[in-house]
Amino acid sequence: MVESGPDAQRQHAASVEPPPSQRHVAFEPVADGFVVRVDRQGAFAEGEPLYLGTVTLEGQDAPVRVTLHRREGSSVLVRQADPCDIDVAMVPVYDRDHIKVMQAISHYGIHTNPEPGSVDGFLFGCRIVPVRVEGDKVYARSLRRDENDDGRRVHAIPGGQVIFEEGTLVAELDHIDDQAEATSSGHVPLAPVLWAWLNIRTGHHEVRTRYLMAAARRHDTANLLLIEIGRRMDQLNEDGLAGPAIRRNLFELVGLVELAVISLGRAVDMVIKAKEQIDRDVPIPKAVVEAREAVKDIRDAYEHIDERAAGNVWRKPHPDALTIFNWQRLVSDDMIIYGSHELELSGQVPELVTAMRQFFKDAAADG
Repeated sequence: MVESGPDAQRQHAASVEPPPSQRHVAFEPVADGFVVRVDRQGAFAEGEPLYLGTVTLEGQDAPVRVTLHRREGSSVLVRQADPCDIDVAMVPVYDRDHIKVMQAISHYGIHTNPEPGSVDGFLFGCRIVPVRVEGDKVYARSLRRDENDDGRRVHAIPGGQVIFEEGTLVAELDHIDDQAEATSSGHVPLAPVLWAWLNIRTGHHEVRTRYLMAAARRHDTANLLLIEIGRRMDQLNEDGLAGPAIRRNLFELVGLVELAVISLGRAVDMVIKAKEQIDRDVPIPKAVVEAREAVKDIRDAYEHIDERAAGNVWRKPHPDALTIFNWQRLVSDDMIIYGSHELELSGQVPELVTAMRQFFKDAAADG
């Protein structure tokens, strides 16, 4: 459906009889647009224009503003107004004008398969902007993440082409990361982000790819377990909790902490060993350096909890062994205690998770 703009209606209302509501104007749909048909009956003088301000596109309820792109005789090409267009002049059209509306394209989708309309192979979308127009060809490029976005779009001419010249469609890891949805903790799962990034092109180092994906999965799993730990902490702090509920939540909390530290510890190992295993010379974050020894010893204690239960470390009696069963400060202070080690769940661990996430991103940055 095509609509004449309200400003145009006001222009003619004072001088045209019959009133604007009784004008006989039709917009006849054709294959590539519509044709203006005016049954004058006194409503318009010969050659008087109708002012076109909006069109309602197929499949949409709300009309969109349009502006003139070019006119060639009775062929009128209009484009949708962009957010950066402030003063949009209405388009004068005449009886028998053939109106074509250009397609506005704001984003370009990157997929792993060539099937049109497929969503299961969708990787990510990128913002695109026009570069130049040559006849029916529109040249476009991706908008870089640090560029200002004023809302301008690529407008494709019906039957024309949108062309990306070599080097103009650029993927950025941070841009892919920006599009990912965060969990309730604020952490954005890293494995799906790296998978999309590493699948953009071929020729990746296979060992490096497997290593980084495994590290990301462990890292993301630690985050999920930390979310569940927070929920159990909240439940334990509820007023009026009966003994059975206290015990259930407490033992679930301890079990989740065990699994979280094991997953976190393995991710820390993969940070430390990245240079040796996959030749990634990325600086080890300070948070990892500071927590490394505590995480390793606490993880070992949880992984060998059967040995600690007997008071042993490496099959020998050890004064620290039984301290892994001290849960008092876990409940009161969010603190995991083992021997002389302390690992704070509410502050230190989230900082460690964040630092490792950036490390793995940096390690994957060049594919």
